[in-house]
Amino acid sequence: MYRRLLRFLLPYKTKLLIAIIAMIILAACTAALAWVMQPMLDEVLSGKNKLYIYLVPAGIIMLYIIKGAAFYTQASMMAFIGQRIIYDIRKQIYDHLTAQSLSFFTHRKTGEMLGRITYDVTLLQSAVSTTVTSLMRDMMTIIFLLGVIFYQDWLLALLSLIVFPIMVYPIVRFGQKMRQASYDGQVAMGHMSSLVEETIGGIRVVKAFGMEDYERKRFRAITKDFMNHQIRALKVQALSFPVMEMVAGLGVAGILLYGGLRVADGEATAGSLMAFIVSLLMLYDPVRRLSRANNEIQQGLAAAERIFNILDAPVDVQDPKHPKPMPKFSNSIEFKQLSFTYSHASKPVLSNINLSIKHGEVVALVGRSGAGKTSLANMLLRFMDANQGCIEIDGINIKDIKQSELRAQMSLVTQEIVLFNDTVLHNIAYGHDNINRDEVVRIAKIANAHEFIEKLEHGYDTLIGERGVILSGGQRQRLSLARALLKNAPILVLDEATSSLDTESERLVQQAIDKLMQGRTVLVIAHRLSTIRNADKIVVLDKGTITQIGSHQDLLKQGGLYAELYQLQFNDKA
Repeated sequence: MYRRLLRFLLPYKTKLLIAIIAMIILAACTAALAWVMQPMLDEVLSGKNKLYIYLVPAGIIMLYIIKGAAFYTQASMMAFIGQRIIYDIRKQIYDHLTAQSLSFFTHRKTGEMLGRITYDVTLLQSAVSTTVTSLMRDMMTIIFLLGVIFYQDWLLALLSLIVFPIMVYPIVRFGQKMRQASYDGQVAMGHMSSLVEETIGGIRVVKAFGMEDYERKRFRAITKDFMNHQIRALKVQALSFPVMEMVAGLGVAGILLYGGLRVADGEATAGSLMAFIVSLLMLYDPVRRLSRANNEIQQGLAAAERIFNILDAPVDVQDPKHPKPMPKFSNSIEFKQLSFTYSHASKPVLSNINLSIKHGEVVALVGRSGAGKTSLANMLLRFMDANQGCIEIDGINIKDIKQSELRAQMSLVTQEIVLFNDTVLHNIAYGHDNINRDEVVRIAKIANAHEFIEKLEHGYDTLIGERGVILSGGQRQRLSLARALLKNAPILVLDEATSSLDTESERLVQQAIDKLMQGRTVLVIAHRLSTIRNADKIVVLDKGTITQIGSHQDLLKQGGLYAELYQLQFNDKA
């Protein structure tokens, strides 16, 4: 785990080397300050050599200047590296998440993913920078100071080292407790983020059902759980300091006792003893910092476990190593022996699908909820890959084509309208680097959207809020259709979404849909059967298999599921 974390430092090895050199200078200056104490005490205070009165203070000032410059250099370099690590890890997580197939997100909460890319990464950055800064700087300081105390009095130095093994146990023990408490706290933070995201996203439903108090109780319970884990972590951190102080105190007391006896017996000078004690106290300080650093590192390792769980998740849908070029669609789409089962499901969503869609055809998918209609459309767009069978476009297996080239030839209009917190112009031109405003306006007119856009406060430059909150359902759908029209792809996947619209909005949206379908090969997921009467082919799905294929009139004559669904809608309408 440590080695994997430290790999994030490799791109910045030059700056890291400069920081390490600065740390060595810093440690050497700290040790030098301890070393000059003995001549200061023995020569200056005894009055034997007055020259030291001037030399030692000047030397100390010079050491502090060098020490300050070295500290600034290593601190600024490590701050830069730490922030770059945050950037790199977040970018890596985001790239990995956006590369995942839709099945990856079926059992993962948005809030938890958000927690890992924000809270967990911050903890991880602290651990990586602390690992290098504190451990390396303090270890170097310890090494230099050990050299000083052994030079001053090797016997006292050996005696003082007896307490160091005692210090190792609390450092390791407290680190383990900190890691577990931190991991539990991060899990609770993920649950908290998920709940907030769900509540805000569904605030209309929460209020409509009077569930504010219920949601508040859930939030309080999760927040209390997070608080308890944080208190556990803080208690561990708070306890580590007095334990380390007590062990250090025992060491200093032992040195004072033994060293005092040696001074009394004339085996050592008072100056050498005081210089040794000062050096020893300076030595214990970085050892104590190692304990604090270890606590932070353990927090980071707990975050690293959660982050690496995401980064190690395999990407199910990947581009081929040697992709085939995809010419403009001109012939047919073939579904061959296609089957698909979600990784956490026991039953297949689709089973043994065989279907041919010719260029220019309008093919509708019909069936009960859960029949596999949307899954089949997702397979065509390669949002997910089939467990068995394949899909071919003009005789080329879509797994042999780059995803970007495949999707460049497809437009998608979903039942759940997805708009972004941006201007109307940028939402329509989503996916286009160079925006032609005149072309956007022309397309908006075709999609019956121009009239309402012009009435907005800033027209095409109006910010529409998250998910287009300032717009009506019909307006959002027309923007979605305009976006698909502007892409001008030869294949259209249309998850029809007119059922929740009022009569006027439905009429305008349906007109835009009719224009969008002209001259394209269309796969329609149909909910209102009255809208697909003129489809070239209607495919009826039931429990993941195709049970009927034919025109509207043929299927009504055959009877079966299509006739049953149509009759139910006709009766409901009546």
